Amino acid sequence: MKSPKLWSLQGKSILVVDDFPGMRSMMRGMLSAYGADDITDTSNGEEAIKRMHDKSFDIVLCDYNLGEGKDGQQVLEEAKEDNLLPYSSIFIMTTAENSMEMVMGAAEYQPDDYLSKPFTKQVLQTRLKRLLARKSSLRKIARAMQRKDYSHALSLCEKQLALQPGNRFELLRLKGELSIKAQRFDAAAAAFAEVMAERELPWAKLGYGEALYHRKRYEEAKTTFKELIKASPNYVFAHDWLARVYEKLEEPEMAQEILTEATEKSPKAVLRQRALAEISHQNEDLDSAEEAYRRVMRLGKNSCYKSPADYASLSRVYLQKGNNEEAMKTLTLMKKEFHRGKSGDRLHAIILEIMLYRDMAREDEARKGITEAMTLFRDNPGGLNTLLAMDLAGACYGLGLKEEGDEIVRHIVRNNHEDQDILDGVQGMMEDCGIGDSAADLIAATRDEVITLNNRGVEMATNGALQDSIKLFAQAADGMPENLAINLNAAQSLIMFMQRYGAAPEFLEQTQSYLMRVQSLNKPSQKQDKLQIAYRKLVTSLAKA
Repeated sequence: MKSPKLWSLQGKSILVVDDFPGMRSMMRGMLSAYGADDITDTSNGEEAIKRMHDKSFDIVLCDYNLGEGKDGQQVLEEAKEDNLLPYSSIFIMTTAENSMEMVMGAAEYQPDDYLSKPFTKQVLQTRLKRLLARKSSLRKIARAMQRKDYSHALSLCEKQLALQPGNRFELLRLKGELSIKAQRFDAAAAAFAEVMAERELPWAKLGYGEALYHRKRYEEAKTTFKELIKASPNYVFAHDWLARVYEKLEEPEMAQEILTEATEKSPKAVLRQRALAEISHQNEDLDSAEEAYRRVMRLGKNSCYKSPADYASLSRVYLQKGNNEEAMKTLTLMKKEFHRGKSGDRLHAIILEIMLYRDMAREDEARKGITEAMTLFRDNPGGLNTLLAMDLAGACYGLGLKEEGDEIVRHIVRNNHEDQDILDGVQGMMEDCGIGDSAADLIAATRDEVITLNNRGVEMATNGALQDSIKLFAQAADGMPENLAINLNAAQSLIMFMQRYGAAPEFLEQTQSYLMRVQSLNKPSQKQDKLQIAYRKLVTSLAKA
């Protein structure tokens, strides 16, 4: 008779994050006792993120308090923001602290579990055993989610649900969340409603309300979120969505009130504090806006959500309050924090600085900023998104720099040549700047240029010149990261090449980057779905080879 197979962590990659050497050593010992043979440890949050960029971990055990720098909540939020934690991975927060601020703050980013210190080897085993079993049952879905192939992930959910499994509610939750990502809002509402018919779980009601919101059924969504807040007052996600509903219903004062209530319950959430700051500013409640932006800057110090826009917005609040000294102090701090960082952050900071100098009628400094911004833009056109580009173009035109303004407008049109709302926005911006007469011709000429380039690449691929097509679309996509058609065709040319000559890892990786970029644009299309299916077949063929 065979003896039962012992539970083991052998082969699992594990990251332990704790600032106390003794605790790291103790946890290594606990994990090794269960066969763990791939354990990495580190003492701080910054190093933890670096390790997670270098390697994908099956299990992360992270302390909440890590001394100076990032805390455990900020490690988790950045890992999720940068897609460093596949759905199949496990993140457990370990902590000796159980204050409401810590619990509510960490819960914002939903770790898989908490472990209160001190804990025993047996407790650790029980938690890991349960979580690994749950994740294992969803590993195929997790792989599709990691690729952002939501259509395939949904198909796999349906197949597993048809088997009436014990984890049915979890599959329905995944189905609802994936349907929202794929913008299939009726299907999302149906999945969450199926759960609610059996049990009034907060996450199901939240998901149902979110689906109503996306379907523009704002009054029903408002009722749903208010009911959820009444039943579960500390379920702060409902406050966020109710605030969004109030904004859609043009009740910004109510949105500010509900966000104020939420930030009092969970004060460590940077994004919620930012939303409160923005709505307070919109409502001309400058004192509340100032307080909220200051909290955002303090909380964001070690956060991946740290942004120059918060510093610029606080500077504007000070200007409106007549406190030019504090406005300049904040602007100086923004320069210090962002002008030597990543090129995208530097460009963002410089554009905001230009806008502030214009508000202060300091045109010479604004012009210097434009010169610097244009240099950064020309070095990396893909680093300038449409929203910032509109601000920069308006600033150029406002200062009489038409040549620079036209250059930025061409960039906007190239990225959005099929988006009429954005093209109309460009037209309106140029009219507001007093140069509307030349707007239509500039937009039309640039749009025709993109169409011609796109057609040339498609013709190359159709005629079998696939390598030329790949090269053309790759160069175009580098400069037009927000252009849906260009990025889809860049992926298609690679797929056509691999269908003819066989899948290659580097081409698959390049294809995935284009498809993920398209996914982030939130403009689902049938072509995107077809390319995802073709890409998936190529991945499978390479795995079998």
